[in-house]
Amino acid sequence: MSTVSLSRTLSHDDVTEHQEDSSWEQQDPFLQLMNRGSYLRRLRLLALQDEMERLTQQEEKERTSSEWFEEKKCEDILDSKEQEAIEVHLSPAGERTLDYSVYLSHQRYYDDLKHVDMNYIDYGHFGRGQNLIVEQRKQLGKGGFCWDAAFILGEHVVAHESAWNAPGDHDAEKTTVLELGAGTGLCGMMIAKSTNAHIILTDLPELMGLIGDNVQRNFPYQDSGRTNSSRGTVESRVLRWGVEDDYRGAPFDVIVGADIVASLYDPIALAQTLHALSGPKTKIYISSKSRLDKPHEEFDAEMRRLFHSAERVQPQSRLKNPHVFVMVFQSKRDCL
Repeated sequence: MSTVSLSRTLSHDDVTEHQEDSSWEQQDPFLQLMNRGSYLRRLRLLALQDEMERLTQQEEKERTSSEWFEEKKCEDILDSKEQEAIEVHLSPAGERTLDYSVYLSHQRYYDDLKHVDMNYIDYGHFGRGQNLIVEQRKQLGKGGFCWDAAFILGEHVVAHESAWNAPGDHDAEKTTVLELGAGTGLCGMMIAKSTNAHIILTDLPELMGLIGDNVQRNFPYQDSGRTNSSRGTVESRVLRWGVEDDYRGAPFDVIVGADIVASLYDPIALAQTLHALSGPKTKIYISSKSRLDKPHEEFDAEMRRLFHSAERVQPQSRLKNPHVFVMVFQSKRDCL
């Protein structure tokens, strides 16, 4: 009775599978081998079809991505041209002049060479009077351009005037601020426009023509006895690092330098020049870009040997270039 009941519970699939197994066992071994080979070929064919489909999808994805990047690149170029049309205007003499306030309003890129094709850059108002307009001269190389580090340092030093420039009578003796490697004179002229200080712009002989022209354009009345719209005064002269005959007037109250720690220059000689130009109370502000690790390491090590206080600070400026930082040094040591 139990055997009959058990047999009745077998499903149709179980019976079919049992019959197929029996049929397989009864097949000739040669046929078994042929059937197995056919089965494996079908598996390989399915795998090949899957691989072809995957490659097709990948190619389609890459093509779509490439097309997107090309479209984005074209859009960026068009946006850049449209933005340049807003930023750039022609002077009465036909020179290309950049309106820097428009660039500051979007700041979409921080490439060092972004403005090298501009003849002039209009930086707007600093302090009182007319706009600060700075000429660039490409033929002079690095020193003939306006760099982010100079603008950032100028605004940072002005923002921290209370730390280095005691308030006093406008006609009293002004705080002396020496700029090393002034180039176009941008940083120092920003300080002169905005603070009651006397700025001395220094660089190599080949840059004196450009600095002089920029000073004359922005401080036209300081030597004529007429009312000067700027709070400070400016002069320019040659100062070569390591040439002590060029150090007249030292020590100075404040020394500034924008992007002067570079592979083109000797960082040890620069640090020793700063030490020679400083007094016990001199404050030094140096802006740099983090692209030059080795020169910075050598410069920082030598400056920490020559000065008691060395501090890296976050720049205070409307220009938010993330690669620019400011170092502040003070309290000169008495030995070289």
